[in-house]
Amino acid sequence: MRLLGIYVGLHDSNLSLWADGELRYAKSERITGIKHHQAALSFVRETCARWGIPAVDAIAFSDGNRNQLGSCELGQFWKEVLPVPAFGDARTFCVDHHYAHVLSSWPVVDTAQVELGFAIDGRGDHEARKTVIARPGSLRPELVHQNPTRSFGRLLERIGELMELRATPGNENDLAGKVMGAQAYGEIDHDFVASVDLDGLGERWYDAVDVIPWRGRPPAETPGFFSFDNPSFRGWLTTVHHLMALHTVDHFSRFARRDMEIAYAGGCAQNVVINEELFRRFPHISVPPHSYDGGLSLGCLELLRIQLGLPRFSTDGFPYWQDDEAASAPTAATIERAAELLARGHIIGWFQGRGEVGPRALGARSILMDPRLHDGKDHLNARVKHREPWRPYGASVLLEHTSDWFELEGESRYMLRSVAVRADRRAEIPSVVHKDGTSRIQTVGADAPAHYRALLEAFHRRTGLPMLLNTSLNGGGSPIFSSEAQCRDLFAAVDIDAIFMGNDALSKVD
Repeated sequence: MRLLGIYVGLHDSNLSLWADGELRYAKSERITGIKHHQAALSFVRETCARWGIPAVDAIAFSDGNRNQLGSCELGQFWKEVLPVPAFGDARTFCVDHHYAHVLSSWPVVDTAQVELGFAIDGRGDHEARKTVIARPGSLRPELVHQNPTRSFGRLLERIGELMELRATPGNENDLAGKVMGAQAYGEIDHDFVASVDLDGLGERWYDAVDVIPWRGRPPAETPGFFSFDNPSFRGWLTTVHHLMALHTVDHFSRFARRDMEIAYAGGCAQNVVINEELFRRFPHISVPPHSYDGGLSLGCLELLRIQLGLPRFSTDGFPYWQDDEAASAPTAATIERAAELLARGHIIGWFQGRGEVGPRALGARSILMDPRLHDGKDHLNARVKHREPWRPYGASVLLEHTSDWFELEGESRYMLRSVAVRADRRAEIPSVVHKDGTSRIQTVGADAPAHYRALLEAFHRRTGLPMLLNTSLNGGGSPIFSSEAQCRDLFAAVDIDAIFMGNDALSKVD
């Protein structure tokens, strides 16, 4: 069968196709070069035509009526609707936004085994912000909880606006991530935490800005308060972020037991600091790398599979499913050359195979550097990335060496956990250690792309260090690159030392 999942909402439009035993995925931002791009139905038609798919057997969309396709009723997970005229007479299903989020976890967990699915994001259908669903992978899922109040993600976005971060590259969908990095630079005020009604604050997050006094006045009434250079602001932000984590853990604990199989998705599931608290308390939690709206079409595809009684989709190649320009496999000589440049302290781009699904670079579309460089983060910011100075960089580490450097049980395949760096090793890898002694890491095991694991192994042989600093291969305000032409433009525009594209290399160093 040929099945099509569609999300063409307000931002991060994407589609997924299951045809002839193969999964194909496309995100419109990678095609247009416009970050968080909102596509029209023409994007779906044109992509299917490019793939040689004139018709499909069934379609599912999650739209919230943003494109007048329709929406589910309040409390309804899905419904079968009239066919979309542009796609013939294929069976057509409308899927609730949060249900699609939860179902999008299928590449990392069998949804039939999931006991509870959690979705937390900025806004779902019918203004839902937090939803809990029992047995989401069954034919009879059950709504356990739904809440329309603002999520902590919206609070972080508002803080970003008050910090006037909108003037930097990106848009409101990036603000929460920018602010999240700053929370490590203050100290938690435990007396303030004890004075706050956590349940009440969780229903009215904006009260932390407008109502609740901090050092005598609500922050919104304090001139110049929302500045990273203000120590009082940094302490407030750290404390409020700690309250967010406490509230989120409490929310999960109200419905889930430690031994339960849990799926968690939605934009707020990109918060690696809060995720780490959840992973510690719920060891069977699964968070997909595409947990934001960029994964909704995959959730729609899973709805079709469940409703049509089909076997579980293959996850071969996941998460490297992005339908962009694919580079040929690099030879051993190319990998050794790249490792040599990295060991000499150079910054390189790594464009190999197909791109990653989701916003994290996982070794296919990466900018890489030696984590041992003491001024490495500032060096990378000044020459290539031009990010806010408080934002950290993550690390890719060979799985078998992870415990030598990080306090982590298990894996962190998709760079969705912020884990403590062992205190006796922090000074050795300063470029990937955040202010609070943590690092956002990707563990690279035997199932990772062979080229990326080989590069880490080659760097390890040269330096004794089993990891690299890893950040996304893109320019300021643009999505992760999908073509070699974008790499060539970046090479000409910024002070990066080399970019490897398959076996082709651009280099400014010998």
